[in-house]
Amino acid sequence: MGLLPDTHVYSYSQLSSFNECSYSFYLQRIEGLEEEASNAFAERGSLIHDLLDQWAKKKLTKEEMLTEYERRYSDEVVTAWPTFPKGYAKKAYENGVLFLESFDEFDGYEVLSAEEKFKIDLPLSDGTTRPFVGIIDMMLLDKSTKDLIICDHKSKSMTSFKKDEDKMYRQQLLYSTYVKQQYGKFPDRLMFHLFNEQGVKPERLFSHEAYDETLDWASKQINGIENYAIIDWLTCKEKPDYFCWNLCSARKECPNGVQPNFRSKKRKDEFDEFEEEN
Repeated sequence: MGLLPDTHVYSYSQLSSFNECSYSFYLQRIEGLEEEASNAFAERGSLIHDLLDQWAKKKLTKEEMLTEYERRYSDEVVTAWPTFPKGYAKKAYENGVLFLESFDEFDGYEVLSAEEKFKIDLPLSDGTTRPFVGIIDMMLLDKSTKDLIICDHKSKSMTSFKKDEDKMYRQQLLYSTYVKQQYGKFPDRLMFHLFNEQGVKPERLFSHEAYDETLDWASKQINGIENYAIIDWLTCKEKPDYFCWNLCSARKECPNGVQPNFRSKKRKDEFDEFEEEN
């Protein structure tokens, strides 16, 4: 297990974090940060996730979701938004209002479960298993086709989703292992619910080939994590970026977390590129 304890439990976010930046993984999962740095994007996303969860569990109506969003926003979205472009904080807030006003309540689908937490033994390509946890935002049943669907709420833009589409579906493919155990079959479809795009729902059919490829990917990630030497862990990303400066949970403890003093236009160009993709 390398630097990890034998009792370590994996998650999809850990595997993707290691793939993105091993040093961030080291700081969060091995050193154990006393306090993870938050950001306004995540805080707003968590608020909308919670409202959708409460709606799915019939604790809130569509109208009450909007009321709760407006009531809770200033208490829960407390980290400053980026300064460029001017007025983005207002835009982000209003985008949430527009989404909730036009929320289609998943017309045509039956909600089977919401925020379904699970722990499984994830099968690896070498025949071994590892403890693995996750949370399925919603399990849906298509009322007309009777298809079983995994649905995941995301704050990404369609541009960002399309850029990383194949990677995005890895999470749901790994979660399909649990679905098979719990529901007696693999899901028929994998769906995303993009609330920053007013609830558009891109999806694809479940594929056994893609599932096997994703298990191979997870096996390689876990093998890499468990065989890293300390010198491997203590290496930052070669080129820090917007994510390092503003979004990474470990940015306060990492030298890449200090944002350079850009000229105004360059800073705006950097943010415009990020906003287009997220």
